[in-house]
Parts: sequence; C-alpha cells; structure tokens
Amino acid sequence: MSSYRFHAGRLAIFDRGTSWFATIKTRAETIELKLAATAADAAILEAEQLYADARAVTNPKPYCWQCVHWEPVASNCGLGFPEGRRSGGRFANQCSAFWAD
Repeated sequence: MSSYRFHAGRLAIFDRGTSWFATIKTRAETIELKLAATAADAAILEAEQLYADARAVTNPKPYCWQCVHWEPVASNCGLGFPEGRRSGGRFANQCSAFWAD
C-alpha cells in the first residue's frame, strides 16, 4: 500500500488495491474521496486539484493573488478586471472568475 502526504498532512493520497483515495482536511471537516486515476502520478495531480478546490471553497477571505488568472510579474488580473489593480486583492470574494491557484 502506497501513500503520500502533502501540505503539512492536510492532503493524504493512498491506494487500496487498485483504487486511489485522497483525504483532505479542511478547517471544518475531513473528506475522503475516491480518485478516478489508476496510476500514482495521475492520482497526485487529481488530488492536488481537489485540494485546491477545497481550499478555494472553504477560504473565507480570498485575495486576487490566490487566483490562477493572477499574473505575478505584471501584478494584475490576467483577465483584465480593473478591480485586481491596486486594490490589495480584496475584491476576489466578489469575482465571478476567481479560481484558486
């Protein structure tokens, strides 16, 4: 039985026979999910995406720089939303295109 731990133990990936599972710990609960992947590397990628989604949903105060559309070098929103500029990123919780990185 193989197992992997990431993000200070908040994400654990393990196999049971031929199936892979991910355990994600959030502030409120612990979630165990069956992954569709059959190989270890694919299971890790799938679990990382599920972990990022769980963080985005449970984050009470997201910021613009936590979004995949944020361009760090230019320090603005890659979609061109003006709210992302010089705002400190505080409008992320109102952004319809916010997707956690």
